[in-house]
Amino acid sequence: MSQMTISSRIGRITPARPGGSVRARAVDAAPVSTSNGFRLLCVLLVALTFTAVLLLNTVRAEGSYVLSSLEVEATALHDEKVTLADELESKGSSESLARAATKLKMVPSTSTATLRLSDGSITGVASKVDGSRTLTVDLPSTGTALAKDD
Repeated sequence: MSQMTISSRIGRITPARPGGSVRARAVDAAPVSTSNGFRLLCVLLVALTFTAVLLLNTVRAEGSYVLSSLEVEATALHDEKVTLADELESKGSSESLARAATKLKMVPSTSTATLRLSDGSITGVASKVDGSRTLTVDLPSTGTALAKDD
């Protein structure tokens, strides 16, 4: 330790008084000045830090809650998509379509007419199943179908 530190801790010795008594007086090394502004600044910084951490944790928890609910909703929607895809596939199968046609008293066609979209040409002649009535398609210029009875 330096001489200054030791002397400030022990105190300074005052010169002897006329009567022979020597009095030692203790002197405090740290100045006694209160800095309330600095203390207030430190307390304010600590309070702001704790508030920021609390807000960040709250936002994070809210985000986690929202993410969890969205994952549940996504799972439910995926299950519904799979169910609807299976239902569509089963209703679109040839057996299902044949059953639905039979319920509507439909019978398979024996002849068909087709329309080629690229050039508008018509091929074939569509007719009723019993053969009593033939449906002939007119040229594409009029766009109307004509029913002809034989």
